[in-house]
This record gives sequence, C-alpha cells and structure tokens, in this order.
Amino acid sequence: MTPERWRQVNELFHAALEQTAEARETFVQRTAADDADLQREVLSLLKSHRNSGYLDRPAWAVAADLLREDEPSRVGQTIGKYRIVRPIAIGGMGVVYQATDEVLGRSVALKALPAEYAQDKTRRDRLAREAKLAAQINHRAIATVYELVEADGQLYIASEYVPGITLRRELDDGPLPPAHLLGTLCEIAAALSAAHAHNIIHRDLKPENIVRREDGQIKVLDFGLARTVSDPGGPTSTRFTEAGIVAGTPGYIAPEVLNKREPDARSDLFVFGLMAWELATGRHPLGANAHSQMARLHDITAGAEPSLTGSLPIPGLEAVLRQCLRRRPDERYASASLLLNDLRSLQHPHVAVVQPPDSAMWWWRFHQGMVAGVDVSTPVFAWIVREIVGRPIGTWMFYAVLALATVAVTLRLNLLFTSRVHVEMLPHHHSSLYRWILTSEGALAVLLLAIAVVIGGDNEAFAALFISLAIVIGALLAFIEPTTTHGAGLGRR
Repeated sequence: MTPERWRQVNELFHAALEQTAEARETFVQRTAADDADLQREVLSLLKSHRNSGYLDRPAWAVAADLLREDEPSRVGQTIGKYRIVRPIAIGGMGVVYQATDEVLGRSVALKALPAEYAQDKTRRDRLAREAKLAAQINHRAIATVYELVEADGQLYIASEYVPGITLRRELDDGPLPPAHLLGTLCEIAAALSAAHAHNIIHRDLKPENIVRREDGQIKVLDFGLARTVSDPGGPTSTRFTEAGIVAGTPGYIAPEVLNKREPDARSDLFVFGLMAWELATGRHPLGANAHSQMARLHDITAGAEPSLTGSLPIPGLEAVLRQCLRRRPDERYASASLLLNDLRSLQHPHVAVVQPPDSAMWWWRFHQGMVAGVDVSTPVFAWIVREIVGRPIGTWMFYAVLALATVAVTLRLNLLFTSRVHVEMLPHHHSSLYRWILTSEGALAVLLLAIAVVIGGDNEAFAALFISLAIVIGALLAFIEPTTTHGAGLGRR
C-alpha cells in the first residue's frame, strides 16, 4: 500500500469515526462508492476498532502490561533537556518513558537501564553501544536515535517517539490483509537491509518491536539486543551478550543462536521468516505458545527442517519465506537486500522470484528424470518374465509392478513439471507428494526382489537383473534422493 493510498484510508477511517456507530458503514459505502477496495479496507479497520478499541491507544501504550509496579516513578523529572511525561514499558533491556524535549518541543522516547542495573558496567556499556549502533542508521523504517544522555550516573537514549500500533496488536485481529501484508514485509526487509549495510543486526525482531505509524509507515524499534557483525576489513566488534545467555525472545530466535553459535545477518532473516509467516497466516509457524515454539526450535537445531503449514495469501510468498527459514544459514538469502528484491518482485507478477542456484536445481531435476526412467523400465522386464513365472501369478506380478511404477513416475514427472513452470509451488508439492513417492518406489523395490526369488531357479540372468533394479531404486531413495533434495533447498518433510 502506497503512502498516498494509506492517507486515503486513514482520512476516511477517522471521518467515519465522527459518525454515530450505526451510520459509519453507510457513510463509508456512500463516500467510497466508486472504490470497492477503499471501502473494504476502511470497513475492516472499523471492525477492528469496534472489537478491541486499540486504535485509540498510542503505540507505546500497548506494552503497558509489561510495567512493574515496583519501578520508581520518574514522572515530572528532568533528564538533561527532557522532561519525563509517563512510563511506557519495561523489559529485560531497559525502561522506556515518553518525554518532552523542552528545547525543541517534541515528544521523544527516553530509554534507560532499570534502576537496579544502573551501576552494572556491562549493561551500561551495552546501552551506550546500542545508541552508537542505532545512530549510524538513517532510514524511514527505523526509529531515529537522537542522542545519548548521562544524568546522575545513569545513561539514557533519546529516540523518536512513534505513535501508532504494534504489529502484535494488529495480529490480535488475525492475519494482516493482503493489501497491507506485502508492503509491510518490504518495509521491514528494507529496514534490515539498511541496518545490515552498517554491519548491524537486530537480534530481537518480533511483532512487538514493529509499529505502524498513523500514516501507515512502518517503524522498527528497539535495537536493545543489537550488535555489530565482524567486518572482514576491520576489527572484530566487542560482543555484549553475557556468557551462557541466549539473546532474543522465545519463538523468535534463529537455530544457530539457540545453539549458541555466532549469529550474523542471516539470523535476522530466519526470524523475519517466522514473523512474516505469522503476519500472513495469523499463527506462529512453530506453535501456539512459547513452550511449543522453543521445543520445535530445539528440534531444528538438532537437524530437523522447519515444518510449515497454512496457506499464504500472496502467490510466490511461500517460496520466499521458506528460503528465509532454512535451517542452515548458508541456505538462506545471503543478504536482506536480496530478500527485499524478491519481496518487491511479488508486487510485480511479471518479475520472476529468484530461486535456488540453477546448478542445484539441475541436479535435482536430472535425478527426477533418471529415477523416472528406471521406474519405467520395470514393467517392461516384468512383462518379459511373466511367462517364466507362469500364469496367473506372473500376470498379477506384472500388473502390480505396472501400477506401482505408474504412480511413482506420475508423481516424479509432476514435480519435474512444477519445477519448470510453477517453481514457487515446488516446496509445497514436494512436501505433499514425497511420502507417496517413497511408499510406491519402496513397494516396487520389494516386489522386484520377490520376483527375483520366484524366478531365480529358472532364469538366473533375469533374477540378477531384478535384484539389481531393486538395489538401484533403494539406493536412489536412501542416498541420492536426500542429497539432491537438500541441494535444491527442498528438505525432507
């Protein structure tokens, strides 16, 4: 959705709010009589407003439930040139207040370490590092950091105050409408791309840390867990994560981070994939609660691939997010800018989505064709030896081989066709069809061995041929299939 379009939606929505509750729907339909999409968007917002009322609350207020009653009140105090208006939220990485810049007359978000941590040098250094990192970035989708303030032995970060609603609040009403979804994902990816260009990773990306401003602009907040990535051309940055502690939020952590390995920009991309899937479907892809999400993440760190379900509303989006959600970082997008290019290409259907390297896909396609060829040969040999076995057993064996081979060949050719003309659907098709391929070809291999046993005494040459075919099919399934599938980035689901 363009800024101009969002302005139209926003203006009509607020104009409708000035009407009585009973007259709002009629007002929207009359005002936007020539624009059905505008009607639909505004009526959807009115429904959300009626059900929850959250649009009347500023973005920073949505985390009010995180406030601790024992946190000392600083309302009315002055920190440098900033007068504290009210507390906004508190978390493990700091307390946030709304404050007024009394020199420039603007609202700011003022962040400080909790009082009990004020004298902790590690945390103080971390807060200072956060300000320096975030201040390097100047991007429309990232909350601007103004300055670092020290008062009475405590550090504060003054940053942009963003009125609006968090994406977590939007998820309370279900998945994002398709008209909002792609633009939202593009803005988040653009923010990550800008940060990664400065060798900065977020490390705590989640719907709570992203706000949609009143004019529709997305803002990524809180680089509280941010750290620089080692630059091959410069010195390695200091790591501020404490020993033994995994930085991040349960359910929004990359497998390598959970496994206490060194994260990089691709760790942000994995979490982006989780969050994007949740925004698109209304459900977290790893489970409904933190316990199941972390259990699934532990399975992934142990070697499992993410198992993703649910239909995505935008053609091609599933392939993009699946690439973000690969278990191994080197199989994900190499950068947020490449991810952003693919997301933008979905806004223009004539632009193809970048797929896995052609060499990997060529190998996988060749394997599909080769196995299909082996499967095709089996009914031919079964027809030849049916007389050796004798009727009617030989005939029924031929029919069984023909049926199993036909199923296997049809499914493999379907995947091969999909990889050529609808490659964005390939991961889903492969996930759905693979178990049927495995079953039919496994049964075919067993049947070939049975035929070899039956004819062994009468024709050793044909018996050896059927044993060889069974071994070839078994080896292809057990060894070659997983390797080519992994190389094409499809996984075994």
